[in-house]
Amino acid sequence: MKPRVVFHADDLGISPGVSRGIARAVEDGPVRAVSLCVTGADAEGGASLARRWEGEIDLGLHLSFTLGRALSGPIEGLTDPLGRFLPLRTVLARCALGVPVEAQVRREVIAQLERADALGVRLDHLDGHHHVHVFPVIRDAVLGAARHLRLRVPDDRVARGARARLLGALARGFRSRAAARGVTLDALPFVGLALHDRADFEARLEGLLAAPPAPAFELMVHPREEDAAFRRLDRLGARGDRYRAELAALTRPWPQCVPARFSLVGAPGPG
Repeated sequence: MKPRVVFHADDLGISPGVSRGIARAVEDGPVRAVSLCVTGADAEGGASLARRWEGEIDLGLHLSFTLGRALSGPIEGLTDPLGRFLPLRTVLARCALGVPVEAQVRREVIAQLERADALGVRLDHLDGHHHVHVFPVIRDAVLGAARHLRLRVPDDRVARGARARLLGALARGFRSRAAARGVTLDALPFVGLALHDRADFEARLEGLLAAPPAPAFELMVHPREEDAAFRRLDRLGARGDRYRAELAALTRPWPQCVPARFSLVGAPGPG
């Protein structure tokens, strides 16, 4: 049986440039799964694309607690008084300390799920912007409100470094909390951290596909076109030649991007 890779593009709807880049990677390249950020500046434009792709690729919610404004109003410890989400490091630290109230967080998870539904997007799965869905407190709200969806477990065993170790610990904590709640996590093994924000994206992609980490796996990617809205909203995104290298690699016809020995399809349905 051929190994299977699911190219998954995060961030649909964060900005018009991101949505355009993802559209190119879906329509010209190998991307077969995307997740929509309903707190983004281009949520409606991203949703329009998602509706067009329904039945052809997997569609998910890109849950946000670090970008944009909370749809349910201010959340203690996670937003300012106007409901604007606080920076990533602040959100992670406050979640680790147990500052947010789970009931408030759960209302926001539900509000984002309902917003996706109102935009006409039928969801298969859920992941998180900056992987917030595996942060303490937020993870419990997600397991309570979104257990009907396939939930990403971002434990990247290929990547190295402090970021990968921290995310791996959070992912394993998420898996443990899910088991305690009786929630089955049937997501594919996850990789992609080692390719993020790299000028040598194509070479690293070729290396990963030459030695796949599992018979089937999800590969997180971030194709986008440059725009001012993204630069303002997300300081962690790839810049300059690095984002151009990723977009170029992901907009080639997929037989040129992915070896013929791979099966390139969407992920399994929710459990």
